[in-house]
Amino acid sequence: MGLAAHAWALVLDEPTNHLDLPSIERLEQALLAFPGAILLVSHDLQFAERCTRDAWEIHADRVVLASSVEYS
Repeated sequence: MGLAAHAWALVLDEPTNHLDLPSIERLEQALLAFPGAILLVSHDLQFAERCTRDAWEIHADRVVLASSVEYS
């Protein structure tokens, strides 16, 4: 719904939960075409790699920004 409306930013928490593969692929395409900012929280590393450019690693006492990250 947020992709269809005019928005400057999206906040997505585990958006691939309960989606089948074709739906995930369509979501990836929509996010790649989205002109605004996206904050994505996901345990799906392949999805995150395809849809994001930067990653924030959250540790007990700090947040680390890794630009052009290679996910592990």
